[in-house]
Amino acid sequence: MKLRLLLTFLVLLAATGCTQLLLRQTCLGLSTNVNYCLAPLPVQARELREKPNAPKPQRAPKAPAATPAPTTKSQSQSQSQTQKVSIEINGKRHELLSQLELDGHRLSVVGLAPMGQPLFDVSFDGNQLISEQSVLLGDNFRAEYLIALLQLIYWPEPALNAALSGGLVSEQACPQRRCRVLTSPEDGGIVHISYSHQEPWLATVILEMPSAGMKLKITPLA
Repeated sequence: MKLRLLLTFLVLLAATGCTQLLLRQTCLGLSTNVNYCLAPLPVQARELREKPNAPKPQRAPKAPAATPAPTTKSQSQSQSQTQKVSIEINGKRHELLSQLELDGHRLSVVGLAPMGQPLFDVSFDGNQLISEQSVLLGDNFRAEYLIALLQLIYWPEPALNAALSGGLVSEQACPQRRCRVLTSPEDGGIVHISYSHQEPWLATVILEMPSAGMKLKITPLA
């Protein structure tokens, strides 16, 4: 499965020198019956922070966009976050650091090995997905799956469901502060996501994909 190949790149966390620049596809399969095309940009931060059962966009912001007063990171119209990423694949655990940058025009993710060696630099502008990555990662690293998983975590459900074919993302009751699940009539639960905080960008996030034997944990550091 292509998603499994994406995850196996973590065993190559070592110093790398040569990189390759690749133009990636933006539509992919999440299961036999579910396809996903990356949701377009721009995506405003207020949309990404949409709460369960809240009215769909057309809400007025709490303050005018031009208000010069300082805002907190969660209130700003962009995101810049360092994250600790832990992935378990069939019981084997790997870790890396990532720097995520999001504004109305671009989503970019830089991945670093624990000792700081660069592994990949992925950029998505809403149309093209470009990946600059270590040659040692080869075809095991599929940037489209990385961006798809991040969108499943942080994007609002209406945007995700508009980009899905054969599946549906919805909120789900759970012991955690917030949960969402991707389901399909044929496959049942495909992706399960839980958040330690109602605000996804402030939460430690756990994403599980049983069919791939994968558990992803993202912890915001700064």
